[in-house]
Amino acid sequence: MRIREVMRTNVRTIKPAEPVSMAKELFRRYDIHHLVVVDKGVAGVVNDHDFAGARDDDPVERIMSRHVVTIGPEETIRKAAAIMTGQGIGSLPVVDDEKLVGIVTTRDLLLLIAKGAVHPAPNAERPVLAKRAPRRKPLMAR
Repeated sequence: MRIREVMRTNVRTIKPAEPVSMAKELFRRYDIHHLVVVDKGVAGVVNDHDFAGARDDDPVERIMSRHVVTIGPEETIRKAAAIMTGQGIGSLPVVDDEKLVGIVTTRDLLLLIAKGAVHPAPNAERPVLAKRAPRRKPLMAR
């Protein structure tokens, strides 16, 4: 399964110079946990844990994570999970030709697993053995 099938395309973004109070408002209004900071491309990511110790009038660029790991829409969800686990991150901005086209979060991957979309359960009934071997006698303890 490919990222393009799982990603959310309604990505909430913010500019680096915007105040932290604006980011907090976006988190509250849209019930999100990750914001992509854009300035001529993806410049950073802000998650809900980054607000600790930040003042409301601080610019977002002060609290954002600058080392942004991105993924392409044609990559697999397995690769996304491996990157997120290995890097210890909760979201991956999806970039196609240096343009932000979506986002994938750990929640998206967990929902996918919960739906059974990764390995759907077989629809066929389980086969029943027509003939069984004779029962063995239990071994006697010496």
